[in-house]
Formats: sequence, C-alpha cells, structure tokens
Amino acid sequence: MPIVEEVPIGVGIGLVGRAGSYLIRQRPPGSAMAGRWEFPGGKCEPGESPEAATARECLEEVGVEVVVGALFHQVVQRYPHGLIELHYYRCSTDGEPAPDSGFIWVPASELANYHFPEANDAVVASLARPWRPDIGPATR
Repeated sequence: MPIVEEVPIGVGIGLVGRAGSYLIRQRPPGSAMAGRWEFPGGKCEPGESPEAATARECLEEVGVEVVVGALFHQVVQRYPHGLIELHYYRCSTDGEPAPDSGFIWVPASELANYHFPEANDAVVASLARPWRPDIGPATR
C-alpha cells in the first residue's frame, strides 16, 4: 500500500497591531482549543492564499478591514484535530473590532499572560520583546 503524505491545512493569521497592542480573543466554547486565546485568522479556502485568508478572516471575525503586510512567522504544528501550517502576517487597521467579536487590544508586553495554543509561543515571545535599536520595534 503506498504511503500518503499528509498535507497540512493552511491557515492565515493576522497580527493586527496598533500603538504597541494587538487584537486577540478567547476561543469560544465548543471550538477546538476552547478557552485559549488567539489572533484573528482561519483556514484557507480552496485556492485561497494565506494572505487572502488573513484579510478575509479579519473582516469576518473582527469586523475590520486590514492591510496585510509582511510574513512574520510560519510554522507547521500537529494538533489533535489535524496538521496545521500557520502563516502569521503583520497587519494594520484604522478600524475598531466589532463589539460582539470578542476581540480586544492587548499590549504586546502583556501577551505572555494569555494562554495561547503552542504554535503561537515563538510569535508571542517575539512580539513581547522590547524595542532594540539594531532591529527596530517589535510592533508596527
């Protein structure tokens, strides 16, 4: 029997930042990893790029249009519900999250106080680093 290689599910994640803070929310009951915190984003639709999924999901989940910037981080992570390839993009917006979206602005320095899924560990640690003259600010 031939070995079938598992293809990871593509996910676009928006690191929506403003003035040193990022949009996050707690995952709702009944969802995968309920109770953990997340950045806006979601699965890529068939034929959709991770960048396009990031913009679409930010509009659908948060209620804001974003400008999707540079790829910040990419990781493949095995979770009980599948193999996921996460693409994290720097994003900006002039909008505010819809009141019913559950998203809140949290200072980068406080992100480590929130319990995110494991795949976010490197991203959260990097965003929380203070500004360094040799590499610039951790936020956009």
